[in-house]
Parts: sequence; structure tokens; C-alpha cells
Amino acid sequence: MLDRNSTSPERQLNEIDTFARLGDHELVPIIEGDYDLDVSGSVPPFERPGLGPWLQADRLDLWDAICVAKLDRLTRSLFDFVTFTTWLEARGKTLVCLDPMLDLSTPAGRAFASITVSFAQFERETIAARVRDAWHKLRDSGKYGGGQVPFGYRPVKLGKGWGYEPDPVYGPIVAEIFDRYSRYESLGSITRWLNESAIPTPWNATRLRGTKPAKATLWRTTSVRKILASTASLGATVRTDGSPVRDADGVVVYRADKLVERDVWEHAQARLAANPVVAKVNSWPLTGVAFCGACGASMYTTTANYGDKQYRYLGCVHSIQRDGMCVARRVIADELETTISDELLALVGDVEVTEDRLIPGRDFSADIIQVSEQIGHLYGEIQREAIAGVDIREKQATLKQAEQELRRLMALKPVEARVEPVLTGVTFRQNWASLDDMGRNGFLRSHGVRAVVSRDELPPVKHHEVPMPSQGMAPMVIIDRPKLHVRIYLGTLGDMMHLASAMPAAVHSS
Repeated sequence: MLDRNSTSPERQLNEIDTFARLGDHELVPIIEGDYDLDVSGSVPPFERPGLGPWLQADRLDLWDAICVAKLDRLTRSLFDFVTFTTWLEARGKTLVCLDPMLDLSTPAGRAFASITVSFAQFERETIAARVRDAWHKLRDSGKYGGGQVPFGYRPVKLGKGWGYEPDPVYGPIVAEIFDRYSRYESLGSITRWLNESAIPTPWNATRLRGTKPAKATLWRTTSVRKILASTASLGATVRTDGSPVRDADGVVVYRADKLVERDVWEHAQARLAANPVVAKVNSWPLTGVAFCGACGASMYTTTANYGDKQYRYLGCVHSIQRDGMCVARRVIADELETTISDELLALVGDVEVTEDRLIPGRDFSADIIQVSEQIGHLYGEIQREAIAGVDIREKQATLKQAEQELRRLMALKPVEARVEPVLTGVTFRQNWASLDDMGRNGFLRSHGVRAVVSRDELPPVKHHEVPMPSQGMAPMVIIDRPKLHVRIYLGTLGDMMHLASAMPAAVHSS
């Protein structure tokens, strides 16, 4: 077992060769791959790439002893050392160590070896703890301590140490991911765009930054969801599980400029919360929107073959399963999709789309925590300095100011966050054309659009079934055609219609 750094491999080999000649031992020929250069002493002997194969049954007859120049090159784990030496003894083998010179055939030699390994293990664990503490300190202060960088950022040299900054190449990619999602593109659609555009995955981006070649890995919807859900895009320091790092006052630590605006991020969180399960890319655009006019159950697509052609139909779950719980007949799926799309375009196609923008509130809790912590610290300082006879008048004045500030903060009323609709500069027609099936589905569901569908004529609408109109908005569109009867409840799309003009409570289309 050789160490490239502390002692040259040639010197260690010479020491082992000298020991063999003086003791009249024969060295088994090995290759450089068996040296385990630069392999950590924390790796168990059986798992080492060089030594491990020599411990297999097919090589045990080729050697009687293993010689190491230094004991800590074999292991820095007391458990691994005891396990290995016990394994050797059970097979009639032995271990020879030149530094320190140990005779493991005697109880004293084995005891001294165990003590030596214990100190080596202590040193390894101490170094590891220091490295880990240093990394956590850098992370918690918003500094870069090495390792994976959140996608959209890159390390940057600061006056002292390293920090983060938006990556000029991948930062805009993150912003576009949020922009596409806010326009109701599905996670699957965004994933396809990333892969078709040959944009490196977060893991490959890190490899390329370190001059390592990229590997054949593709974007997944889970990766896109993780980026959308993480506060890293706001410049926050995050842990490996994506949760934000907070300081001693409970305040989130920010390490860099944000890649997206807060209201854009909040809008993405609302969509993610409404769709906790990643939807399939090939979902039908009216899933969760179309309902059976006879039984009220959700409707799904099914296919039927007639000759050499395949047709898509739409029916409730009972009619598809033919369980006898609903006798409603199926409707043609393509006709329904086209009908609903055309009706919405006719009503609000040229109306500018609005979206909800979050106006952040404030509860002053972070300020209260910070001042409370300051007061507690000052109390302790004043007590210690009073006992030591130090002048405490300045700290007492600071304490008085902090207490006044705390009373002021406690008296303030929290400002609640609110959501206000804002115009996007994009018409419904433009937005609708840019969406795939999943995007259209998400848009309709988020606006509360609901379609009651039947192949047969629907019964008259009962008073309690009609959404009450507000401000003259049209709550419903009625479509009566041969073999297709639909009531489209417009939900919040009625707001968009009201922007164009006041309309009657129901619009009929034949």
C-alpha cells in the first residue's frame, strides 16, 4: 500500500524490497494498478481497487503476508483494522508494517497497532469534521464552498473567498423556464424544449464548468419541477433537499441576485401546489374540464376502430367501462375539442389575458426576532460587564433603544399579502395558440372552466345550477348542435369578457 504524497512510491517500494531481502522473503510481482495510489485510508481493504482482488479466493495461495510501508496507508478505521487482521489470522496470513515496525504475531504488537490505528482514525475524523464545519459555515453565510452549484448560477471570486452570481448562459434559461410555466406550458413541454435545444442538465452544466466532458443525460420533468419549486432562483441559499438556509434570526440567507421576480416565482408555486402530481405529457386537454351531462362524472377519451380507421370518442367513466351506472352515449372527442376552442376564441380571443400578481405583505416577524435576539444578547453582556466592573452605561442606552424598537414593532399591524390581476400584453388567441394540450388543460382548470357535455339534449338548466352573474358577466355558454350539446361554465374567463363588453347571462350557439 503506497502513498503518492507523503513519501514517494519509489522510496516506499525500496523500503519494502529491503525488508524482503534482509528477511529472505520473496516479493510477489504486482503492477502499478495494485499500489492504490491516492486511495483514501477510509476505504476498507476489501473495497480497494488494487488490494481488493488479492483478497479473493483465487489469489490467496499466491501470498503469505501483506507488507505496508505505513500503517495508515492500510486503514484509518479501527473497525476495519480489527476486521482485516482477524480475517488474515483465520486464513493463516499476516500483516507486516514497516512504519511503525509492528509484530502482529504477538499480543503487544496487535495492541500497539490498534492504538496507532485509533489515532489515525481520530485524525481522519477530526479533519473531516473541520472540512464539514467549514463548508456549512460557508453555505450558511451564502458563500461557495465547492460542489454542485444551483442551475442558473456560477461561482465567482470575491475579495475573500468565493460566492455566486447569475450565469450569463444558464441564468436566462431558468428565467425562460419560469416564463413558459407561467404561460401554462406543461412540465413535459418544457422538458422537451430543454432536450430539443440541447441545453445541458444541471449535472452536466457543473461538469462542463469544471472542464469535464458532458454525459448523455437528459432533462426530466422532476428536474424542471425542482428548479421551479426551489427558492434558489430567488438567490437564496438552499440545502441539498431544496429547503432554504436561515440565519440565527430565522431569516433566509440570500447569496446572489435573483434570476426571476418574486411574483413570477409565487405564481409558479401556486401552479405546482394545484398540481402536486406530475401530469402525463399526453393527457387529454379537457381532463378535469368536461363532465357527463347525465351522471356528472368526469369524461375521458377512448378509441374505436372501424375498418382501417381509428376514431376518438369521449365518454364518462361509467359509459367507457359499461358498468350500467350511466346510459349516456359517447360524443366525438375531436368535435368537442374544436367546438370549445372555437367558442372561447370567439368570445375572448382578442381580449388581453390577465394573470394574478402577488403583492407581498409583511408581518414584521423577522424584525421582531432580530431585535429580541439583540435584547437578549445585551442583557447577558450587561450582566457580565457589571460583575467585572466595566462601564455599562453605553450598553444600557443601546438596550433601552432596542426595547423601544421592540415595542414599536409589536404595535404595528401586519400587512397581508394580496393578489391583484394585471394585464400581460398577450391576447387570449395568442396565448391559446402557444399552448400544447397540457398547457391548455392547465389554463382552463386554473380559470375554473367547466363543460357539461351530452350527445342528447340536456335538460333545462335549474336555477340553482346557474352561477350568479356579477357585473353583467356571462357565466355560461350554451351550445346546441346535432349529437352535441354543451354548457360551458366560464369561471373567471367571464372577467376577460367583461373587459371587452357587457354581455348577457347566457350566450347561445347553434
